[in-house]
Amino acid sequence: MKNDRLFQMVYILLEKGSITAPELASTLEVSVRTVYRDVEALSMAGVPVYASQGKGGGISLMPNYSFDKALLSDDEQNQILFAIQSLQATDQPVGALLKKLGGMFQKQNVSWIEADFSRWGMGRVDNEKFERLKTAILEKRVLEILYCSTSGDTTKRSILPFKLIFKDKSWYLQAFCKKADDYRLFKVNRIVELEVTNERFTESFDDAPPMELDLLPLSAFTTIRLRFSPAVAFRVYDEFDRRQVSPQADGFMVVETSLPADDWVAHYLFSFGTEVEILSPPELRQELEAYAKKIYEHYKT
Repeated sequence: MKNDRLFQMVYILLEKGSITAPELASTLEVSVRTVYRDVEALSMAGVPVYASQGKGGGISLMPNYSFDKALLSDDEQNQILFAIQSLQATDQPVGALLKKLGGMFQKQNVSWIEADFSRWGMGRVDNEKFERLKTAILEKRVLEILYCSTSGDTTKRSILPFKLIFKDKSWYLQAFCKKADDYRLFKVNRIVELEVTNERFTESFDDAPPMELDLLPLSAFTTIRLRFSPAVAFRVYDEFDRRQVSPQADGFMVVETSLPADDWVAHYLFSFGTEVEILSPPELRQELEAYAKKIYEHYKT
């Protein structure tokens, strides 16, 4: 609590230049005596803060003072700049703030990274959706959505949104679903229609389960061994843990991993075409063979 107050005090002094002890005490909601104790603590920490008496006096910082290495380490300064810069990914106007903090921290290059979570060619659409989701979450507004499930069914839902989560290359919306009368996780890209209503809610959802609880149980996974050709090496390293990949002398790659034991696996592996061979289990080979025949029959003239 005290460290937060000291940080706030320095920020106020940087912004105002000089302020009287009673004004500072009122702003920080502490006594004047506490203000002077904090001034002494900052001074002992190496922050050039001083108090002058008489008319026009007050508490001030030495001219040209910045945060540099006084209250925040170099790594902490970089972390703050990175966090603010990441806000640009959701189309937030943080350029001016980033420039000010960069100058305050005496950083020459504050644009060393750019984060954009929107899909290629879908920036405007995705950013508009995120803006509406942000509004609903911050203003506690009920959302009416049309959602497409993994089974392909589209259903209308009335939900109380409270958190956006980015995990494994995708955005998810955590919300309380009125229809299910329970917490649900919605993949943002599968929200087909979205309406922010005027209905508000007051719940904070502090008891919401962590996202990890929505994962399938271990019993729902099966261990498989796959052999990939060099032609799809980029996908192998994109989509599998490096520790699961065993490069072979001929350039091929053997992958041992665990995937959900359902129809999704065959559909996923089929996307590699002839560039993958299933080494085990044999029943998965048969399943993929049957799926390939089904595709053939579908397109046979």
